[in-house]
Amino acid sequence: MGGGSPPVPDSDDRGSPSRTNGFAEDSFVSGYNTNGDSMRVPFASGSNSGMASSRTTRSIFGTRLALNLLGLAEEAEAAENARPHEEKGMVNGIQEQETLERTTQEFTDEVSQVDLTKLSLEDLMREVGWWRTMKIKTQKFAKDNWPLFIFCGLCGLALMFLGIFAFDPLSWQAWMAFAIVILLLALLMKSTIPTQVSMLLAVTAMLAFKIVTPSQALVGFSNDGVASVAVLFAVAEGVQRTSMLRPVFRFLLGKPKKLIWALIRLTLPVALVSAFLNNTPVIAMMIPIVKTWSRRAGFSASKLLMPLNDAALLGGTVTLLGTSTNLVVKGLADQANLEFNGEPVELNIFGITPVGLPTLCIGLVYIYLMSNILIKDRTESVTDVMNNPKEYTVALKVEAKSPIVGETLLEAGLRQLHGLYLVELTRDSGDVIPAPDPETTLEANDILLFAGVVDTVTELYHIPGLVPATAQTNKIKAMRHKRRLYEVVINPASFLVGLSVKESKFRSKFKAAIIAVHRQGEHVKEKIADIVLKGGDTLLIEASEEFVELHENDSNFALLNEVSGSQPPREDRFHMLICAFLVITMIAIVTANLMNLLTMALITSFLLIFTRCMTMANAASSVSIPVIMTIALSFGVSVGLANTGGATQLANFIVSVFSPIGTIGVLFGIYIGTVLLSSVITNNAAVALMFPIVADPETGIIVQQNLNPYAALYTMMLAASASLSTPIGYQTNLMVHGPGGYTFVDWVKFGVPLQILLCATSVPLCNVIWPSG
Repeated sequence: MGGGSPPVPDSDDRGSPSRTNGFAEDSFVSGYNTNGDSMRVPFASGSNSGMASSRTTRSIFGTRLALNLLGLAEEAEAAENARPHEEKGMVNGIQEQETLERTTQEFTDEVSQVDLTKLSLEDLMREVGWWRTMKIKTQKFAKDNWPLFIFCGLCGLALMFLGIFAFDPLSWQAWMAFAIVILLLALLMKSTIPTQVSMLLAVTAMLAFKIVTPSQALVGFSNDGVASVAVLFAVAEGVQRTSMLRPVFRFLLGKPKKLIWALIRLTLPVALVSAFLNNTPVIAMMIPIVKTWSRRAGFSASKLLMPLNDAALLGGTVTLLGTSTNLVVKGLADQANLEFNGEPVELNIFGITPVGLPTLCIGLVYIYLMSNILIKDRTESVTDVMNNPKEYTVALKVEAKSPIVGETLLEAGLRQLHGLYLVELTRDSGDVIPAPDPETTLEANDILLFAGVVDTVTELYHIPGLVPATAQTNKIKAMRHKRRLYEVVINPASFLVGLSVKESKFRSKFKAAIIAVHRQGEHVKEKIADIVLKGGDTLLIEASEEFVELHENDSNFALLNEVSGSQPPREDRFHMLICAFLVITMIAIVTANLMNLLTMALITSFLLIFTRCMTMANAASSVSIPVIMTIALSFGVSVGLANTGGATQLANFIVSVFSPIGTIGVLFGIYIGTVLLSSVITNNAAVALMFPIVADPETGIIVQQNLNPYAALYTMMLAASASLSTPIGYQTNLMVHGPGGYTFVDWVKFGVPLQILLCATSVPLCNVIWPSG
């Protein structure tokens, strides 16, 4: 606490420990200043007649401060009054009183700056005791989570009124299922724990209360749709590894200067493709492309991935082939043998187009106008990336055949890479341009010197036509697409220490080329060959895929680590054409219903591996386990709601509320009921629950309300495909949820207004195009 703090007495001056008001004589009160340093003020609650005056002053002072720190002002006064009269008389001197007041003020000022809520539980209990710790932690929890308490309370009240006035009698398990789903939604809104963990907690709770059986809880893991998503990740990896779509989307996506043009270039082709292809593989293949393109174009991926997903879902409503939900409804309708005006109901491929196409157009207009306003930038900032102090300087050469020759630095996307800075550009003629302007034109054989952290340096390896400038990399025998970047730390006892890179013959001995050197935070700007190596230097090297296996136990390296995602893609046309043929064949066969998606995706994945378009390791690492877990576990939650009858009661209530309005009211009820169900369970499960309510040949709404079956079924399809307001509504929502860095609130804020707009558009259109008798 500074010079004003009295010294701690020696152990032989303490006397025997005694207790007053629960405080030991040799106890301490710890405070924390703004710099995080701790300060301690000793106090003693007992007294000895032989103590010095200053000793007694510190004893009284320490007790008062301890009790004041605990917020017990009255007890502090009582403790002071309880002192013997002769002890209190010792502190009445003017000099001692001034010291006491000054020291007390210093201590109070510093303690007042402490935010107790930021202390760890252990530190807080040590400082203020367990009772006040519980009070502080409870107050902080309530302050941080009051919106969730309100949300859960409103949902609970709504369910209570529904149970009293609307629902048929339900079992306790049905009400428990509702409670679990509400808590699940609250966890997803809070976003403090991963989505897949929240889903796992919900399924675990349903298992604990015997709402579902273990086989029902895990039914999603045996679902062919979930398995298809997993395998399609591998197919998408093959597409990325061969650069198959790079020239296509390089032309289609271009280099837009404004976000709205980027959205138009992205969503229009995706919506068109999704009208004829299942949107799940389309999203799976587009995610890595959009992430790379967004970085080079200077836009946040979060501003593009949710619009990409919504455009694909809306495009899927233009034909029956776009989503699996449409096909589920068609299958159920065929099985039910529905009739209209004496003729069987047949849902053909373009039957939904008259309402699906206008809905798509209105949805795209909303996306273009509102994406920049309602979607937050969730991409890492440059500051976040640069928190890693390990930076390198890397020299890369522009090959003569590179597609970026003739482009400006801005057009080539070399000025918007997070965590990277273009230090200088050296022309083939030898001219050096320090900190080049964004409009500087790239020429063949230019040398670009970048400074940045390793995670962002790897992004440069995925730009076609950029290769390491060091001549040593050309001498590595492994083909470029089989190389990796590695970080190795030189052991201080290594023979390399004290030698220059050239003298060490590093490439010959280790079959690897040094790309850059990092040394305790300083940029090593010398030519690679002239750098004298030191113990502890971190080398960024390029080597074949066998490097770890060959040198993981090498005593010259204290640490060896492969840089994730550093393998360059293939760029040869042969493998690009093979991949294109396999993927197009897969899509064509599935579209023609000659084989199911899972089987064709598996065949395509093995053929991509067999033709060396990708490796087994590429395929295995491409599967996103969190996404697969979330999708599969959502089926368990759906089964829980369905088995207990809660979902059916909710759907019946919504439809009954709107039926007095007439035919269009019933269609609104079908739409809203399907949307709400698909927001908390999967959309396929939602239409499976809604179909018997809507289209049962004897008790369905179509029969009771004399509805046109085409209007009712197409309304249900459109509603199920508009699962845009929660991440768990559709599997592609979950696929972009993680890469976009979205929260639950992001989906609600952007999706709910869009759903309202789509509802107001599609329901009247269905009512007009397919009028009821």
